Amino acid sequence: MGKVHYQLITTYYRLMRKLRSAGVNPTPQQLRSAADKLALMNPLPMGAKFGETELGGVKCGHAYHRKRNTNRILFVIHGGGFAFGSFLTHRAMISYLTRLTGYECYSPEYRLAPEHPFPIPLEDCYEAYLGLCERHPDARITVMGDSAGGNLAAALVLLLRERGNRMPVNVVLMSPWLDLSPESESVKKNRDQDSLFDKDDLVHYSAMYLGGETASNQLASPLRGDLTDFPPTLIQVAQNELLYFDSELFTERLKKAGATVTCVTYPMLFHSWQLFPHLVPEAKQALDQVAEFISSSVPVLDQAQ
Repeated sequence: MGKVHYQLITTYYRLMRKLRSAGVNPTPQQLRSAADKLALMNPLPMGAKFGETELGGVKCGHAYHRKRNTNRILFVIHGGGFAFGSFLTHRAMISYLTRLTGYECYSPEYRLAPEHPFPIPLEDCYEAYLGLCERHPDARITVMGDSAGGNLAAALVLLLRERGNRMPVNVVLMSPWLDLSPESESVKKNRDQDSLFDKDDLVHYSAMYLGGETASNQLASPLRGDLTDFPPTLIQVAQNELLYFDSELFTERLKKAGATVTCVTYPMLFHSWQLFPHLVPEAKQALDQVAEFISSSVPVLDQAQ
């Protein structure tokens, strides 16, 4: 990784953690505003086009490159602890992928916790996905999500299967948060020093999202679900980061269920590094791998070194 950019980002994360440990804890609403403002500083590729649309009654961000392939669609669910994040915070990553692939991308602006706990965010993603299928009935759809968005992406697949709907052709999960139990392996073995969040945040934000729901519900914790007939999946995670163990266990369980899965593990990176393709070389590398995966019917990826 470029040392200057890495140090800037991780120094900011560590500073925020120190402030929060000193009792300066921003509300979800304050985090939403701060994240959107910071996103405006993240560079975008040339030729990216942006807009807003509505799918299934849900507001969605829409991104595409000037040379677009409407037969293949990216459905990207943003992360942010279920409580913040937006199309804007993920716009740089999304626009980079549209430039690489030519695919159109839709990203649902699902309602956020704690005002809208489980299952409302998932149902918003579900309705937007059905609206996308109606708008593009013949397109190959890839469902993708990072962190909490990875949870919603995996849960969406389970919900689509449960209700007999059209499934995506493949799935991309970036450092997904897949087990919301306070006794999850990622909580118990957390070892990340470079994330904005820590194990206490996992407990706090999961409770905020779950409301009164139990973490054993497979639509809340896909790691605990029935993974039969899960689509081909690419998982990316860093060895040192917050949610490494969720990715490790989900990979094992997908394999046991007979799914095609590739888990690419990077050394020493911060959570959701893929959001910074013009600042972090490993983000470009990761998104290049995503582009290869979603463009191939049977992707073969080497382990990142």
